[in-house]
Amino acid sequence: MNIFDRADGDLGNEAAAFDSQIDERIRNGHIPDLRRCTPCDYFYNNSWRRPAYVKLDFVEQFEIIRDAILRYAGKEAGGLRVLEVGCGPGYLSLELAREGFDVVGLDLSKQCIEIATEFARQDPWMTQRGRLDYVAGDFYSASELSIASFDVVVFLGALHHFPDQRRTLERARDLLRPDGLIVAHEPVRDRVTRGNAAFAYLVGSLLSASGHFFRDQEIVTDGGRLIAKIDDVYNSLRYESKDGEKIQSVNDNEAGYTEMYPQLHGLFHEELFEWRYAFFHEVIGGLRFDEQTNARLAHFLREMDRILVANGVLQGTEFFFVGRKRGPG
Repeated sequence: MNIFDRADGDLGNEAAAFDSQIDERIRNGHIPDLRRCTPCDYFYNNSWRRPAYVKLDFVEQFEIIRDAILRYAGKEAGGLRVLEVGCGPGYLSLELAREGFDVVGLDLSKQCIEIATEFARQDPWMTQRGRLDYVAGDFYSASELSIASFDVVVFLGALHHFPDQRRTLERARDLLRPDGLIVAHEPVRDRVTRGNAAFAYLVGSLLSASGHFFRDQEIVTDGGRLIAKIDDVYNSLRYESKDGEKIQSVNDNEAGYTEMYPQLHGLFHEELFEWRYAFFHEVIGGLRFDEQTNARLAHFLREMDRILVANGVLQGTEFFFVGRKRGPG
């Protein structure tokens, strides 16, 4: 029985959740390609809603991942083999391949892999890129993943879906060649604070009062009701329902900072660690001014987010880590 047919296992449910999500998105005009994406009103509060937001959010993530690989690997892209774990519909793997890396994108979702493969096949830059292969399978057992065969293993918003961080990162280490790199850009929703939630509610309320937000957000002055509203935002920033249930997929939020970072730091030599952002990508897709104002305000909110996190006003809820293989193997 393969993992996609397991009615009683979390892996099958996890794959099914993302199969369903990507199907719905594609039916509604989503183009999971950093260079070819177009405005998509299906997304009511998501960076994929407009190319300008994609550039601020997802393109920036790609750029820091690419630059870190080149800096710490010390080689040209064409000499490096990269595995992206949990590649989804493949936009990061595709962009890395366009830069000249030889890339394998792995995901549990067969539908995501089929869509990623089709978009890669249609790529206008196909003849100029490195090798790109997509694999639908289990990170722990996929036959296409050979021990000590990759220079870099990348997790972009995927590592936090793995409940056993020790096992997962030992597997990543085993797949790396000597001196290989692990790169992780991850949300850490266990670091969401009620202060972060209060700030996000403030921003949303002001935008709503101006009539330029995706939802009408009531201006509450009663202290008790205000706290309740902030609690709702707190839960949404943690991607949880009020009773703590996961709202994206069965394995979402399986690990937070307290589970991921100690294992990354213990199994790899830390080359780089930095906190990223706290709130801007939860807001910018909801802007409803004219397009030029939306783009300018989204950029402003991102830069303010960066400053507020750097100065300790808000707690960063995503991190960027680069580590080098060490230990056995």
